[in-house]
Amino acid sequence: MFTSKLARVPSVLAALTLAACGGGGVLAVLGFIGSAGGLWQQDGDPAQPGLQVLDTCGQFGNERCGVSVQPVGAGGAPLFSAAYDVTYNFATLRGCPVSGQGRADGRRLVLNGCFSGEFVTLNELLSDDGKTRMFLDFTPLLAGGVWVELQSGQRRFAFANNTSGCELTSPRLRVTVVLRESNVTDPAGPFETTIQTFAIGNDTPWSGKFVGISGMRLTRGSEVMELERRPGNESC
Repeated sequence: MFTSKLARVPSVLAALTLAACGGGGVLAVLGFIGSAGGLWQQDGDPAQPGLQVLDTCGQFGNERCGVSVQPVGAGGAPLFSAAYDVTYNFATLRGCPVSGQGRADGRRLVLNGCFSGEFVTLNELLSDDGKTRMFLDFTPLLAGGVWVELQSGQRRFAFANNTSGCELTSPRLRVTVVLRESNVTDPAGPFETTIQTFAIGNDTPWSGKFVGISGMRLTRGSEVMELERRPGNESC
């Protein structure tokens, strides 16, 4: 279970100010925006990898165990704010009311009277007591806003869809992305959506993982590049 202080970051734009010898510096923090919207399915055996379908819930004990969660307001989960209100319904988890309200805040998700826990990944939730694990098939949309590289703040990217974009240089450098989308109902998975290829121009491709809806942590050998989605409307 995650206990990182990053789970309490109130906004994806937050930063830590660090004292340096003879001066100060700013270290950007890659925040986490949860993928709350969708039908979360309860795992029947958290000790095993992946989703073990559990269908012993509901009034007669023969329904799939889970809960449908939706962010409050139109447009789905916010892209730029880590904290937002949610509603839930069609809940069949034991001890839960059928519907209610809650809140997502960084890695935390609380469904009042039903569930309290944290995002392990975009696609996995784990309750505070470790007894309830849930999975959701979800893939972030890359289009929307501008993705800024945090290490130096110099590199910026925009996307038309989940496969094509560009680095916002002059001239533009084409970016090609290949995602490996989650398939939580398949016993073999994958149980998390990951970034198989992030290729900038003709350079050696990067690969990596999503950190919430609006963050990526990419690696290429020993190199690391973190990207954070920020407001903007630039295009390729």
